[in-house]
Amino acid sequence: MANIRFTISTASDVQAAIRRHAEAAGLDVSAYMIAAAAAQMARDDAATATFAVLDARNQAALEQAADLPEADLPSFDTLTTHEQALVHRVLSSALGSDAASVA
Repeated sequence: MANIRFTISTASDVQAAIRRHAEAAGLDVSAYMIAAAAAQMARDDAATATFAVLDARNQAALEQAADLPEADLPSFDTLTTHEQALVHRVLSSALGSDAASVA
């Protein structure tokens, strides 16, 4: 199979670093870049394989959740005093209020 030229653009300092590393490895820049890309693709493939079962379960859960009716949220007045204080703390923290330490 014939090789096909693949052009990439980098900053000059990155290009110089790649050349130095390739020379230190005893490779030309093309061989060095191909080896680096192949190694990264192998890591990507391993990560994809590792998480494939979890990704499938997450997708199935998302599909199931899409069919669930939305729950009615309780009104603030129906919350316990503790729950109301928690809501105040979370909102104050999120909004940057000085009242974030209200218990």
